[in-house]
Amino acid sequence: MEEVQVTPAEMVEEYIQLRDAKRLADEKYAEFVKTTFSDKMQALEVQLLDTLNKLGVDSLSSKEGTVYRKLTTSVTVADARDFRQFVTEGENWDLIDWRANKTAVNDLVEAGEPVPPGVNRSSFYSVGIRRKS
Repeated sequence: MEEVQVTPAEMVEEYIQLRDAKRLADEKYAEFVKTTFSDKMQALEVQLLDTLNKLGVDSLSSKEGTVYRKLTTSVTVADARDFRQFVTEGENWDLIDWRANKTAVNDLVEAGEPVPPGVNRSSFYSVGIRRKS
């Protein structure tokens, strides 16, 4: 029996077709989940929160489960310069999270400098495939 040889060009073509089909399936599935579940669940959440607020209670129980109010808080930086100045001038270091800046660390390494102490850096190769325009 003769083995069929597939060329790299054919593999790239198949990969792009599979990726396109997967993206379309993901989009269709996401829309299905949104309309079938998420939108309806959100509408129920709004109605239940309204009920809790009108009754002036934090929770309600039924034989099927409990609904309760929960507070979610988001904190974002509106003005980075003002926030940085507040932190540094007042030495309010507990207000910030430290992490290594990947671009700056890569720039250091590419300039021949060592990786800063306490930082891990790794590189690996993978395959990228793009469509021709």
